[in-house]
Amino acid sequence: MRWRGSALLISLLAGMVSSAQAAGPVTRTAMPGPDQFELRAVLPVDRTVLLPLLEQPCHVRQWMPAVETLTILERPSSTQTLVHMARSAPWPLSGRDAVTLFERHPGDPVVLTMQGKPDAWPEQPGYVRVPFTEGSWSLQVQPETGSTGVVYRQRVNPGGGIPQWLADRLAPGQMEAALAALENYVRDPQRTDCTAAEPATHGAG
Repeated sequence: MRWRGSALLISLLAGMVSSAQAAGPVTRTAMPGPDQFELRAVLPVDRTVLLPLLEQPCHVRQWMPAVETLTILERPSSTQTLVHMARSAPWPLSGRDAVTLFERHPGDPVVLTMQGKPDAWPEQPGYVRVPFTEGSWSLQVQPETGSTGVVYRQRVNPGGGIPQWLADRLAPGQMEAALAALENYVRDPQRTDCTAAEPATHGAG
């Protein structure tokens, strides 16, 4: 969908992120194509507890804003997971879906990288396929407090006629909303436990 009314689009998309609470200032690095954004925070949970909240679909569906479906498509290796995620959007925007390869890189920090693979799975009716996305979660142990230092990086071209300058303008608020939702989930003693460490291929997880 091509947009001529940028003011309307800004208003609609800003409504998706207006409740975000920043964990810290979002920094922006100019790059060819989508710019890179970085957000830092400290979450009050041990890294061994935080990792499953980022990697297991049953957890991510509970905290990630606007997620409709999240499905593991394939596990190419013991450290890699190919995932399809579809997210809703307010009318008249179309929902977006993305196929992303997640890879865990051990060490300190542990780094979870995210690389878009838009052609790895057929396009789904009712969604605009995100043509480009990459990012990472870096998780640093904070032994003195039992917390985890988090560095969240992201670059996204949402496609569907949304201009890149507008996507970059809205990216900080969307990242803040995601991190705020994750922090609320981490602090929620009533969060639903996810016991399946290895979801079945093509399963919901």
